[in-house]
Amino acid sequence: MTHTPELPLRHEAIAPRIATDAQPPLIVLLHGYGSNEEDLLQLAPYLPDTCQLVSFRAPFMLRPGSNCWFEIAFTPEGIWRDLTQAEQSYVVLDESISAAITAYNTDPTRTFVVGFSQGGGMAGICGLRRTDIMGTAILSGINPWDLASFDTQPAGDFLVVHGTYDEVVKVSIGHETRHRLTTVHANVHYAELPIGHTIDLRVIAELTRFIGARL
Repeated sequence: MTHTPELPLRHEAIAPRIATDAQPPLIVLLHGYGSNEEDLLQLAPYLPDTCQLVSFRAPFMLRPGSNCWFEIAFTPEGIWRDLTQAEQSYVVLDESISAAITAYNTDPTRTFVVGFSQGGGMAGICGLRRTDIMGTAILSGINPWDLASFDTQPAGDFLVVHGTYDEVVKVSIGHETRHRLTTVHANVHYAELPIGHTIDLRVIAELTRFIGARL
């Protein structure tokens, strides 16, 4: 793992364990609220050996080692989200993904973005706005339409995985995300599992199948 080369967002990176391509696929990992860039690297042993992994740290610090893509607050009307911060995060994330493709010399046609919870919402924005994302995985994620607006048809495929017993981001949010992706004619695979707000081996199995089928 290394922090170099320097990108707009701080990150950790893991090189392909098996080097089969001059330009390997890139998997971008986006953590949830209150976490950091090391969190989703726990997925690394399960992800394809031929891929370059880059895990970004969200730009807004809550406390040392704890960052977010945007502030939230729980209100009687539901969860309030700082949409200005979400847009600011997307801008720097967009720059960071492009910089990572160049810096790590990855295949610009084979980029995947994987996000959990709040990071899932940010992954969704990337998949809906960028035309070079091959696959986007939204794991227990916030509906990206609750964070931003979109005026183009997505180019890549989507995986949405949600837990039936999720008390943090309700499974109804997963249903809404699936519905909205369908309305913009995205190719979306939806998986609903009897779990809470977490990533377990069943979620990882859905993710590895999704990425593996597109490599």
